[in-house]
Order: sequence, then structure tokens, then C-alpha cells
Amino acid sequence: MIQIIHADVIAGLQSLPEKSVQCVVTSPPYSLISSELAGEAWGLRDYGVEGQIGLEKTPEEFIQKMVEVFREVKRVLRDDGTLWLNYGDCYVHGTPGGGSPFDNGRNDGRESYDTDKARGMEKLSTLAPGLKPKDIVGMPWRIAFALQADGWYLRSDIIWSKPNPMPESVTDRPTKSHEYIFLLTKKARYYYDADAVREELKPESQSRYEYGFSGGKRADRDGKKDLASWNQRYDKLQLPAGRNRRTVWEIATQPFPGSHFATFPEALVEPCIKAGTSERGCCSVCGAPWKRVVENTPEYQKRVDLSKKKYQKTADEKMRTGSATGGHGDETGHFSKEVITLGWKPSCSCNADTVPCIVLDPFGGSGTVGKVARDLNRKAILIELNAEYIKIAKERLRLNEQLGAFA
Repeated sequence: MIQIIHADVIAGLQSLPEKSVQCVVTSPPYSLISSELAGEAWGLRDYGVEGQIGLEKTPEEFIQKMVEVFREVKRVLRDDGTLWLNYGDCYVHGTPGGGSPFDNGRNDGRESYDTDKARGMEKLSTLAPGLKPKDIVGMPWRIAFALQADGWYLRSDIIWSKPNPMPESVTDRPTKSHEYIFLLTKKARYYYDADAVREELKPESQSRYEYGFSGGKRADRDGKKDLASWNQRYDKLQLPAGRNRRTVWEIATQPFPGSHFATFPEALVEPCIKAGTSERGCCSVCGAPWKRVVENTPEYQKRVDLSKKKYQKTADEKMRTGSATGGHGDETGHFSKEVITLGWKPSCSCNADTVPCIVLDPFGGSGTVGKVARDLNRKAILIELNAEYIKIAKERLRLNEQLGAFA
């Protein structure tokens, strides 16, 4: 079920109970510094509503507003929940990604600031103290550091690499082809399902699992013990999930046939929801997510054991010869963690049924987070101020499911 709240983001968040959602995935309004010709505003979207986000006059005001918003997000998020925050950067007097009278490659950086000043753009320096014309603003990191200072744990910066970026006419810097996704949490320990988002094994790794390190097939290797049992087990479990997901995600932008100009691709949202919520669901009483039960694959465990033996042998030798004890740690960190899912277990003692986890997007837009959450059998709450975007989201989501509130 998907719930859409038509409200200002802070008012919408205040209507939700505390610690009621397992995961937040969102992309706030992109902002830019514009000149007096564009209204002397720090903002991009204009909803025609007093007090809306995105029309602040300085970066500092915008960042402070973001801190206020995410304080309410923190209240609504469970203590073991995660926040996935997508944000793109901008340039002084430009659009997210580039392109402006100060940054369009027209002068290749050779003309002086006096020339730009003659165009009537010098007032920008008063809008963003410390920033110069053509400066990249660094807004994603400014927001991330502000949230960190406000108590959030800044756990990871993920690069969204775009193989099909927006074309730019600049000739005095590289074309921007990435945005950031920040993983933030309320606590040092939180729910994160690494096994749900493992990256696909390379062909040579798959071949290794087919035949094993000894050169023979798995059934041959273990045949002396229990050939039939191993074959049955292997046929059921198939290959392991793959290596731990890394911090550069190459995902193409995804056009959407609607009026929303800033939809982010479903493929970008999917790993955030998979890692941040339990596939099995959460406790219907307290909301605690169920956790995956896994075991090491036989080949991985074999390498772990061999590595530990090698490390211990080295340490023993150093002790015997009187050299420095120990080493640089065992070599298991060089291996991809290869596991098999055996089942699920509750992380609470309520002994209650499970219900789908809830994903929140406080800047709901055209409903991308809601659609992905629904497709992954999660619930979703979207907050959106713009009535036109809500209309688009409803048309998009009602293709397969009726909208409505849920308990």
C-alpha cells in the first residue's frame, strides 16, 4: 500500500508517528545561485507557496532548512533505520550539473572577472559569501556535513555515475557526470542487508564455483563423504550472492513521460530499499526488521581457513625467531564475502507476524520511490507539496495498485 500526503514537507513529517518507518530514500529539491536577472533567489523549484524549500537567498539558509527537515525525518525513522540522500551539485549562477554565463565554456576561462562584471552579474558575490563566479558550490557535501554535525552518522558516500549525463557546452572543465548518495543513520548500529545488494560475480568467479579450486567438480571433490547429499544441496542453493557492493554505481538516467524534470532512476532507488529494509518484513507489533540467516559458502570458508592457518604459521615463526609478533592480519579481507541465505529470523522477541517494511520519501515528486517500494513488496509514504506532481504519481502508481492510507 502507498500513502501520499499533500503537504509541506515539515508539516507532512509532523503528521507521522515517531520511529514508524524503517528506511528513507529521497532526493530534495536541487538548488542554484541565480543572478538579479532571475530574481536574486537561491532556488530552482517554485511551487508558488509561501515558505517553500528551494527559494532561500543563500546556501547557508538552504542548508539550515535541510537540517530542520531531516531532524523531523530522524524523529520518524526507527533507531535501526537508514537514510539514503541523493543530491547533485551546482555552480555559482548555474543549473545542477553546469551551464551558466559564468560557466559555459564560452571564454575558456581566459576572460577576466571584469568582463563578467560588465555583463551585470557581479551581485552574485553578495548572494553566496565566499563563493566566486564559476565556483562549484559543493552543496551535497555541505548538506552531508551539516547533518553530521547535527547528530547523524555519515556512513558512506556513494557516487552515482551516469553513462548518459546531460550534455554541457563547457570547454574549461570536465563534463559533470555524477551525483552523490549519502548513507546516514541515527545510531552506530543499524539494519543493513549487505547480502541483498551484492554485486554479480564475474564469469571467472562463477566458473570457479562450478568446478572448485581443486580442478574437479564439486560433487567429485566431496563425493567421498556424501555425493548424493552434496549434489542435492548444491542444486538447491546455486551460486552465492556475489561480492560486497561498492561505492560507485553506474546507472543511466531514466526519462519519465511526465512533467517532473528531476526523477531519479528506479535502478538507483532499488539497492537503497533492498539494503535498508528486510525482504522478509518487520514485526507487526514493534516494527523490528527480520534479519537474514546466512552461512559461508564452502569455497569461501576453505579460503578463510587456509588464510588463518597461513597467518598463524607466520606469527608462530616470528615468535620463534624473536622478530615482531603478528602480521598485517589474515588475508580474508581480500576475499569477497560469499554466503548462502538459509532463512530469516526476528530481531525482536515479540513472536508476532510480519508485515512489509515502510519506506518514506519526504520529497515524493513523481512517485519513483513509491513505485520501487511497491514492486519490492514494501509499503511507502510519500510527502509532496506540488499538486501536479501528486497527480502524476497517482496516475503512475494506480496502474497496478489503489492508493490509500495504511495502519
